[in-house]
Amino acid sequence: MLYIVGLGLSDERDITVKGLEAVKGSERVYLEAYTSILMVPKERLEAFYGKEVIVAHRETVESNSDDILRDADKIDVSLLVVGDPYGATTHSDLVIRAHELNIPVKTIHNASIMNAVGSTGLQLYSFGQTISMVFFTETWRPDSFYDRINENAKIGLHTLCLLDIKVREQSIENMMRNRPIYEPPRYMTVNQAVEQLLEVEEKRQEKAYTEDTIAVGVSRLGSDDQVIKAGTLKQLLTVDFGKPLHSLVLVGSRLHLLEAEILRENAVDLDALNLVLKRDYGIDNRLSSLRQKSPCKCAIRTYAQRLHADDSILQVQWKNQLYSWKTLGLCAIPLIALGLGVWQTQRLKWKLSLLDEVNDRMHRRPIALPMKITPDEINRNEYRRVIVHGVFDHSHEMLVGPRSYETEPGFLVITPLVREDGSRVLVNRGWIKRELKDPKDRPESQNTDPVTVVAFVRKPPTKNSFVPDSDPEKGLWYCIDVEPMARYSGSQEVLLETIESDSVAATIHSIKNGVPLGVPQQVDIRNNHLQYLITWYSLAAITGGMLFFRLRKPKTSASTVRRMRSRAGKMLQ
Repeated sequence: MLYIVGLGLSDERDITVKGLEAVKGSERVYLEAYTSILMVPKERLEAFYGKEVIVAHRETVESNSDDILRDADKIDVSLLVVGDPYGATTHSDLVIRAHELNIPVKTIHNASIMNAVGSTGLQLYSFGQTISMVFFTETWRPDSFYDRINENAKIGLHTLCLLDIKVREQSIENMMRNRPIYEPPRYMTVNQAVEQLLEVEEKRQEKAYTEDTIAVGVSRLGSDDQVIKAGTLKQLLTVDFGKPLHSLVLVGSRLHLLEAEILRENAVDLDALNLVLKRDYGIDNRLSSLRQKSPCKCAIRTYAQRLHADDSILQVQWKNQLYSWKTLGLCAIPLIALGLGVWQTQRLKWKLSLLDEVNDRMHRRPIALPMKITPDEINRNEYRRVIVHGVFDHSHEMLVGPRSYETEPGFLVITPLVREDGSRVLVNRGWIKRELKDPKDRPESQNTDPVTVVAFVRKPPTKNSFVPDSDPEKGLWYCIDVEPMARYSGSQEVLLETIESDSVAATIHSIKNGVPLGVPQQVDIRNNHLQYLITWYSLAAITGGMLFFRLRKPKTSASTVRRMRSRAGKMLQ
């Protein structure tokens, strides 16, 4: 029998009675030690369980699972998991492999961050999708989690952010050299997570959250020294949450009055928190105080009447709002958006005309490429098919990559073509798969006879600032960078692209034998102007509607009192 036993969150005493019985009855006991960590060393576990505990690292669980499952059909084996066993897909995969070997599996559950986060005071059924945040690097700053947060925020749900841990991780260099050298453990803090969240918001600017969004940072949840602090993201940047593990919760707009009360108990700055709760969540601290003193609905009705019964105050408020800077700014937004919509309409007409011109150029009869071609001629003849004669100089072949073709990894082959007068041009011959990177493995692509090439003229692509610089001396080309490529091969700064064959048989033959697969005959000019003009016109309509509702006079005080009375009564139910 394979037992997968949840250990809970803190120390050796968090295991359940059923889990402890399973561990004591097992011949071998493994501790999975990379998806999360306990707050005590394994020696404490061994002393408490009376069993030797074998640490199972990532490679043991994911690649060498046969060691764990060995003889598990005859003896009992336990795998200890911090938190609950099904908090990570890794353990589900292990269960599947055990079933394939006809090994019975029993799961013993325990508390995890997924339910213990309720100790923040936020109700579990008000949580949306959980996200994971990884450490940013200089070249890898993923932001896919932002979309999940945005989806939660749109329906007012809280978001639990699980923060990255790096245990027994190899550097890229050591991984490539297959050296068993590991980096020191790293654990993401709440402060680091907030910095990355604000960086992504500044990049995306979709207002899924701001630095004034209320959040709850927690550390060592479930332990005797756990820390829970509530405040804005900006405030949490300066809070010391102490030792790992840390987690973060972004508070949604559907915040209940009782949830707000517990947030106040854990506030970093109570006055600042009350201000944000009233401004952004509509939760008034005075209403909370009144509820504690007198929870009867009559008192709430009296409070609502006292707050909004004076009709003259409403009129003064409306006039102040009418002539405020916010109103003037809101007046400008529909006009600006309308103007941008008109501009995008003109841009759409221009882009469609350009695409028609380029498509017409692509289907014209091929022409001979001049021996000397200027940048202006390249711009005028981009996507024009040309005929060029010469011999490929394979000694200066350049592999750009990695690049994929229908999910298979490979490289683009850039080879200088030596023409009759000795001048050279760069030819993007197309894609080869990674296994045929060495020219010796693809002799069919190393033809030294004179050839006639029919290809497109292309403008030199613009290098992305996130792409590292190529290293010609080491043969490392990360993008098609025409200027250094021309300098390396002694060519003109002219880029041609060979055309992919329409024959399926020819394509299969090219992939199999390492003959570069040409570029598809299609235009890769982006045309998003229809989407943009819809966006701007929609923004003009929406903000125009907002302006209308802002400028109209308020309803009578009697209707306001009824609305406040109804809302206050529901809050106390």
